[in-house]
Amino acid sequence: MHYLKWTQYELSTLEMDALYTEVDEDGWVQRELGVTDDGAVVHQLKPNLADPGWFGLCRLAMPKQTANVSRAEFEALWNSVV
Repeated sequence: MHYLKWTQYELSTLEMDALYTEVDEDGWVQRELGVTDDGAVVHQLKPNLADPGWFGLCRLAMPKQTANVSRAEFEALWNSVV
């Protein structure tokens, strides 16, 4: 898995401060979190087992799969949602 953080610099239409994505080896987005600058999770999308990637950023090209977030950071945010 690759863990990516996107900001409005990379995604000009982003309506939150940051978007975190978990991407599998084939480029399919598996999980996604929207986060504010103060670390509050304001958006969470869980996997769709029938159609992986059918939300958020969908399938990413291989060059975009360079992780810029650790799995631990992603999981900490994911688990902070009540």
